[in-house]
Amino acid sequence: MRAWKLFLFDVRFQWKQRFYFVYAFICTVYIGLFHLIPETHIDTALVLLTFSDPSALGLLFAGGIVLLERDLGIWSSLFATPVKLGEYLLAKCLSLGLLSLIAAFAIHLPASGWPASPVYFCLGVLLTSCFFTLVGMAASLPSQTINGFLIRSQAYSLVFVLPILGYLNVFDTPLYRLLPSQGSLLLLSGSLRSPSPGEAGYAIAVLVVWVGLAGFFTVRLLNRTVRHVDGGHRDE
Repeated sequence: MRAWKLFLFDVRFQWKQRFYFVYAFICTVYIGLFHLIPETHIDTALVLLTFSDPSALGLLFAGGIVLLERDLGIWSSLFATPVKLGEYLLAKCLSLGLLSLIAAFAIHLPASGWPASPVYFCLGVLLTSCFFTLVGMAASLPSQTINGFLIRSQAYSLVFVLPILGYLNVFDTPLYRLLPSQGSLLLLSGSLRSPSPGEAGYAIAVLVVWVGLAGFFTVRLLNRTVRHVDGGHRDE
């Protein structure tokens, strides 16, 4: 119940901060750009854009939200309550995942129509958004300025975008299969074709494992950051 209330609070907060209006404008620009891309490259551009959009949204918006909440003093009252840190992170992942999903369909429907595999497509968007949201929060927690956060976020995320090189046939290696973004690209390609059960199972598994690892790391980091709120003890 607390996680649900936090989720609704986050959605209202994002709406109040005009995140949805900003993304409506961004999606309009993206749709306009698709008319400038040669038809032979539309499918590739659509998958890469859908990958970069929730990853950038989660990475940058999550970190910005953490810095903004901290500066506005929201943490002082929020973490003085019985709210668990895991619930706080879950609400952030779900609220930004919802925004990513709305943006993904807003771009996809006019450009390419309904995804060939909507379930896998949605899972790809949501899990990718969750992972990069956690990475963005982990980068923002030790940061005191927006510049410090931007440097950390790029350093933290650099390795995770390498599978794009394989997708573009620039440089490929089996090691990409260890990274969550390889699973993201497979699931997001569900907008064009349905992945095989083996591909889908691998993609979901690798993303879930990395989301779990990122969640564990971010909870520990968040616990250290807000420990002073209740005298050094937090319920994770």
